[in-house]
Amino acid sequence: MFTLFLRYPLYFGSLQGVSSLGINYGQLGNNLLPPEKVLDLLSALRITKARIYDNPQVLTAFANSGVELMVTIENAMLGQLSNPQAAFQWVTSHIKPYVPATKITSIAVGNEVFTDDDTTVLHSNLVPAMVSIQGALAQLGLDQYIKLSTPCSLAVLQESYPPSAG
Repeated sequence: MFTLFLRYPLYFGSLQGVSSLGINYGQLGNNLLPPEKVLDLLSALRITKARIYDNPQVLTAFANSGVELMVTIENAMLGQLSNPQAAFQWVTSHIKPYVPATKITSIAVGNEVFTDDDTTVLHSNLVPAMVSIQGALAQLGLDQYIKLSTPCSLAVLQESYPPSAG
């Protein structure tokens, strides 16, 4: 992803009429830049939003940066986080310590759950996990600042072209 930005900096630097630009900041790969360098790169490219997987180093590095973060919970965690106590513990240890210094604006619960092969288990855990996490955010007074969502693949659409048909 960052290779694209490095090859075409003029393109990304010349976007006009765009109020904000965001990226999906993945952590899988070799020779990844440290989070502090990534933050410098995002700032240089005027990128103001990023989606990350739960990573304490990134959350710490992005403190006081102004970059809005969406923290993603992996699909494998949905069953565990369906339990309200587990969800409260997760929010208490993975989100609360970083707020308000790190601008966490949303939590993505799962990733493309509706396109996974293990549909019965994931589908049955998604809504309960979201309810439990929302309850934990409310208990901690964070529900007015941090919203929940679940990313969906475009594959969930029967017809996606033209866009008006989906």
